[in-house]
Amino acid sequence: MNRLSLLHVHNPKSILVVVFLLSFSLLTFTIFNLHTLELEKERAKVQMVAANYSYDIKFNLERALSSNYTLQALLAQNDDIFVRNFEEIAEDILPSFPGVIELAIVPAGIIAQVAPLKGNEKAVGLNLFESKTQSKESFLARDSGKLTLAGPLELVQGGIGLVGRLPIFKDKDNKESFLGFVLSVIRVSDIFDNVKIAQLEAEGVSYEVWRIHPDTHEKQIIFKSAHTQLIDPIVYAFEVPNNTWAMSLAPTNGWGSPLVFMIREIIALIFALMLSYMAKILIELKLAKIALESKVIQTTGEKNRLERQLKVLLDAVPDLIWLKDPNGFYLFCNRAFERLYGAKEKEIVGKSDYDFVDRQLADFFRTHDVLAMDAQEPTRNEEELHFKEDGYSGLFETIKAPVYDKNSELLGVLGISRDITARKENEERIQKLEYFDPLTNLPNKLQLRIRLEHDLNIVQRQNEQLAVLFIDFDHFKNINDTLGHTIGDDLLVKVSKRLTPLLRPVDTLSRQGGDEFVAILPSVSADDAAHIAKKFLQAIELPIRLDNNELIITASIGIALFPDDGADIDTLFRCADAAMYLAKQNGRNNYRFFTAEIQSKSARILSLENALRYAHTRGELSLHYQPQISLCDGKIVGVEALIRWHHPEFGMISPVEFIPIAEESGQILLIGEWVMRTAATMMKQWIDMGFAAMSVSVNLSAVQFHHAHLSKLVSTILDEVNLPAHYFEIELTESATAQNPLHAIETMNELSQKGIRLSIDDFGTGYSSLSYLKRFKVYKLKIDQSFIRDISIDPEDREIVKTIIALGKSLGLKTIAEGVETKEQLDYLKEQGCDEAQGYYFSKPLNVTDLETLLRAPEIIERKNNSSLQ
Repeated sequence: MNRLSLLHVHNPKSILVVVFLLSFSLLTFTIFNLHTLELEKERAKVQMVAANYSYDIKFNLERALSSNYTLQALLAQNDDIFVRNFEEIAEDILPSFPGVIELAIVPAGIIAQVAPLKGNEKAVGLNLFESKTQSKESFLARDSGKLTLAGPLELVQGGIGLVGRLPIFKDKDNKESFLGFVLSVIRVSDIFDNVKIAQLEAEGVSYEVWRIHPDTHEKQIIFKSAHTQLIDPIVYAFEVPNNTWAMSLAPTNGWGSPLVFMIREIIALIFALMLSYMAKILIELKLAKIALESKVIQTTGEKNRLERQLKVLLDAVPDLIWLKDPNGFYLFCNRAFERLYGAKEKEIVGKSDYDFVDRQLADFFRTHDVLAMDAQEPTRNEEELHFKEDGYSGLFETIKAPVYDKNSELLGVLGISRDITARKENEERIQKLEYFDPLTNLPNKLQLRIRLEHDLNIVQRQNEQLAVLFIDFDHFKNINDTLGHTIGDDLLVKVSKRLTPLLRPVDTLSRQGGDEFVAILPSVSADDAAHIAKKFLQAIELPIRLDNNELIITASIGIALFPDDGADIDTLFRCADAAMYLAKQNGRNNYRFFTAEIQSKSARILSLENALRYAHTRGELSLHYQPQISLCDGKIVGVEALIRWHHPEFGMISPVEFIPIAEESGQILLIGEWVMRTAATMMKQWIDMGFAAMSVSVNLSAVQFHHAHLSKLVSTILDEVNLPAHYFEIELTESATAQNPLHAIETMNELSQKGIRLSIDDFGTGYSSLSYLKRFKVYKLKIDQSFIRDISIDPEDREIVKTIIALGKSLGLKTIAEGVETKEQLDYLKEQGCDEAQGYYFSKPLNVTDLETLLRAPEIIERKNNSSLQ
């Protein structure tokens, strides 16, 4: 009662008035300061604009006046102050001085020559010292010996102009030897057009350029905007010959925005009123709470007797037991309930769930309490309950029943709840171990097959389609190798959580192991499957931050459809897997449907992979060599070893087809070692046969380059064949070096220390960092043939080739162009200073016999090279 009396003493209306006045005053003060700050920023901006335009005006004016010095220099070449063909000379001079419309030579102050003469005939013979409008400025120029500027004044030709006078003396230090003037007439509007001052009006700024008249001391407007009412303008002064000009600027609509200020004040008023209204609501709620607490106290007293009778019995029960009145206020609870709520019974009784748990959970309790009372019979349900953050959460089995007195009056609801969390967790754990992936909690292989069998039965009966999506992440091994398997596992979990919401309840997403996932989509069309695949790809490639690393990963998806691609699980899986590999071969980060072509291609890949295992032992592999030519003298300075495979059944197989198979199957290491040993052995034989010194280069794939013992392997091969290291060159692609630049630098250093030359193949098509390129121990850059092919017609390719050659020179590297097929291509490369070239223009790749024939008659190559640029 004392608290109620205390609130009644204070008038709530006075509190509302105080809240309103304080909030409105504070907001008004803030808005005023903000308005002042914005006004200062706006004036500072206009000040900068005035400075910039003043500088441009002065610059263009000085440029125009410099025409006087040009005339002075012209007269210095003559003995007298007269220029023959003056008007023709002036016509050549005038375009160089924008704004100058007339030039004149004035011996002894009398105008003798004018250009242009048309329209100015009356000016000839005018004595400037006797002219009322010209005498003062003429005497000033003569007596000061300096260039002077007169005006603004109205021009005979129309408009407002300025006159620049420069005195001419026979002896510069002897002013008594005055010869006359050179004079230029400047149109003011041209000067201001050059500085584009009209843009200011378009930007909402009005302006005036003015001076104080030296005679009347009044403000004289030189140039101004259409809007002349400048409010509190910014004034910026600048010097011109024998005078000072000023520029005044101000926003056309005035400084600041009264409308914005008014709107802010209105918002402040509304906000202050809202705060006052909220204060009113809080006061009313406080009063209501106090009244409610008083009522609870009265009700609690009536229930104490019943509570004491039940207490001993209830405290002995391990389940949670409680009783609430019809309004949801606790009447009693047992010890187990006290432990759950973290409060004693006396602290719980008289309060509702809203005093102990969050509102959402309290609403949940209240809803089920009301349902139990309305049902007039016991109700049972399982509830997953989450209490306050530092409390308990778990799964409870709860029975609620209405309680009546002897007169059948409702006393409230009785609840008994048992914690079944541990039991449920054990049941779920057993199920998950059998049917779910422990990392992502997605269905595992066993669960997937069960669900797929069920879905196949349904779609078969309903004559519908079903899609199987095989999902494999691109280059996922690189993440495990560089960042560790823990990061890789976290990445898989996060991606799986992204994909799950994209599916329907009837769909299934399963992890098969590693980074492979399978999605089953029953009752969909091919277009639906493609749509889901696109959504998967978009979700997967979104950046993911893990352990201070921002990772971006892509995936390849293969799609197989039931019944078109297969009628059983294993066939559908096999077809989806084959389509996924086609997606990887077509650039990754995309999806592909299974087709008969894929089946045929998969069969060929399998056949080639098996045949490749025996190609070396059966002598089906061979090396061809393409000459590399020095563009300086046309001599053969090297050969590139190129592998060839001729199969007795399949015929000649392109390296483009079988090299990726060799890399994927792991056979590239054995094949690569054979290529290096064969090329080194052949080079040693050519040296012993007395052929001119040259080097042999071999290409290494990324798999070979990142092999742990590459340096040792190369050294061993060179030692076995007794070939000096400088005759052996290794070509690496940009992508191979960029996969792990630090490891690439280490490997290159080891090879370079052994004297083995290194070059970057296909340069310009990869993504080398220049910062790493400087640290690579590289001897040569090979310009990719894709840039060489169209340099005769494509300016962009020409510029790229030019840039690569310049880059090579700046880094001290040689450059070689591959794919040279025409004389025009060769001519351009020689013009840009390319060091070497290879291509069909000189020779196609040759077998050993044909190459030795060419080496014995190299003059054929030299003639082709020497004919270039002739």
